[in-house]
Amino acid sequence: MEDNAKKTEEAEQRKENIQYAVIALGIISFIILFLLLSHSFITSTRAIEILGVIALLIVFEFLNLLLHPFLERITHHSPLIMLLALVSIAALLVPLHHRVEKWATHKLVEKNKAVRLAAAKRTIQQLDTESGKSL
Repeated sequence: MEDNAKKTEEAEQRKENIQYAVIALGIISFIILFLLLSHSFITSTRAIEILGVIALLIVFEFLNLLLHPFLERITHHSPLIMLLALVSIAALLVPLHHRVEKWATHKLVEKNKAVRLAAAKRTIQQLDTESGKSL
């Protein structure tokens, strides 16, 4: 009976670890995909802000999933202390997120300006060559 319970518990732990790994891989994939797409497309500032908020929520909830068992052990299942701990984590994450979002928005807006400027220069060059041919 004890061996069965131990095997079941170990299987649940492995299943939980695999789920955490998949979630972490999903977050990393989301970030990489966003960065790859932002380099190939002109990205609006609004889209960056929306995806930034989604990323903040995903990261906070992932940290909540990871830290919840640890916080339960430390706080002995006290909801008030757990709430204070989670609010403290959020208080650290939000300013950090704001700085990263501001930096990313600035970088992507500058990149978009450069892409648009290059496209405009190509268009002007094409128009100049076409007008030179017609004369």
